[in-house]
Amino acid sequence: TGDELGRLAGEFNQMAAQIARYHEMNIEQIISEKNKGEAILASIEDGLVVFDHELRVTGINPAARRMLNLDLVEYSTLRCSDILPADSVCELIRKTVETGVQPSTPEEERIVTLPEGEYLRHYLFSVTIIRGKERSLSGIVLLLRDVTRLKEVEQLKSEFVMAASHELRTPLTSMGMSIDLLMEHGAEGLAEKDRELLHAAHEEVHRMKALVDDLLDLSKIEAGRIEMEFDNVPVQILFEHVQAAFKRELEKKQVEFTLELPEDLPNVRADANKMTWVLTNLISNALRYVSEGGHISAMARKVGEYVHLSIRDDGPGIPLEYQTRIFHKFVQVKGSEAGGTGLGLAICKEIVRAHGGTIWVESIPGRGSTFTLTVPVVP
Repeated sequence: TGDELGRLAGEFNQMAAQIARYHEMNIEQIISEKNKGEAILASIEDGLVVFDHELRVTGINPAARRMLNLDLVEYSTLRCSDILPADSVCELIRKTVETGVQPSTPEEERIVTLPEGEYLRHYLFSVTIIRGKERSLSGIVLLLRDVTRLKEVEQLKSEFVMAASHELRTPLTSMGMSIDLLMEHGAEGLAEKDRELLHAAHEEVHRMKALVDDLLDLSKIEAGRIEMEFDNVPVQILFEHVQAAFKRELEKKQVEFTLELPEDLPNVRADANKMTWVLTNLISNALRYVSEGGHISAMARKVGEYVHLSIRDDGPGIPLEYQTRIFHKFVQVKGSEAGGTGLGLAICKEIVRAHGGTIWVESIPGRGSTFTLTVPVVP
């Protein structure tokens, strides 16, 4: 009809037709975006697994299926523990869900090894939070990146360094003995310039021997060939041994050394000799850089299931650009005095890792440095 009801009915029909067209367009857009997202996930070579709040698998890309050997398995019924044999990864995801905080884990602790037929493959994993409306946690994404080739190259490099160091040790020892004999019996008959050359050769040969020894120690630790003799060790004993070793140098440089240990500090599970070596290296570095009349302090405190051991000095500090690199091999702070091999802190890091702990540095340039390491408490 042409009256008001007829015109109203026509408007309703027109509105319904427009809504229908919008609905169709919206569905097409949703399907298009879904297909686009699936195509992107399928093309990614890294493995991606999505978990919900209860650690159930809600999504997985083809690369992750291949890595986890889930080609013919329906993932919707699986949980984290069903697809990952590494309990530490699932535990990290569970803690992330409970706390809602992005985990901060060192890269060397984010390697998981999974079987693939007769071989083992190594994957670097990372955990990322998915947040929905109002910043609430709606899921967790696990990324798996195949680093097997990198691990193999690293192993070959370590084996080469170990073999080369073994071959260098014998001739360096012979050269050192020859130079020592010359300095002892023939130096008096040489001219002053010749004696200076002989002394320089003596210092350089002994420096090379120290470098080779450090390389061998580091290679053995990385390859797991150094046996750790863990025992129930009082922290007091560790620091007393170190303090006695440096007593003469501290007095010579007039550096004050203080020890701060709580009375109720528990014993730690450690290899006393290896941990003493770590503390000795840290104090030796501090003594090298602290000024005459300066101060070095050693501290310990219990934090959770670990004891934190710290060495603090009031030296020049470490530039910010070096603070994340000084535990790498051959890294030395630019402008520091010569004499080191750049391997001491790398060895410290590997020994602490073998104890199940971590080591880090806190430093403000011009205001000193504090090196801290963790050692597990005796259960």
